[in-house]
Amino acid sequence: MTWSAPDPAHRPDDAAAAWARGGSTLFPPGKLADRISTVLLLVFGALLTVVTAIVAVVAIASATASCDAAAGCTPGGWFGGAAIAVGGAFVIGVATVVLSVGAWVRRRTSWWIAAVGFVLAIVCITVGAVMFVDASDDGAATGSSSSVA
Repeated sequence: MTWSAPDPAHRPDDAAAAWARGGSTLFPPGKLADRISTVLLLVFGALLTVVTAIVAVVAIASATASCDAAAGCTPGGWFGGAAIAVGGAFVIGVATVVLSVGAWVRRRTSWWIAAVGFVLAIVCITVGAVMFVDASDDGAATGSSSSVA
């Protein structure tokens, strides 16, 4: 087959018609609201994870500043709570992005995947925060009893 004699079975009009119908793009016009809401939820989830990471670093730095062997505290609970909050939100965010893009490729709605991922990220952050606060309360209780005695 040469350029001068194209294959008669191949009709370029079919590709042009598919392109005009939106069959060759990830953002077909009928699903624009779905794509926008998915992207916004993914961006909010990413921002939530970044803010959580910054807060976790600051909280761990301030909590462990006075933690030493004389105080009798261990920072494991603080690190565990922060790791669950930040790590869990990050893993859920990556899984949500992968599943959302997979839904886009299959031409399915994806806003609900991003919404479930956002809610699960909030749950992970909440569980990690509760663990962090619980470790802080335990450390404060042991620290106050040792300073009184």
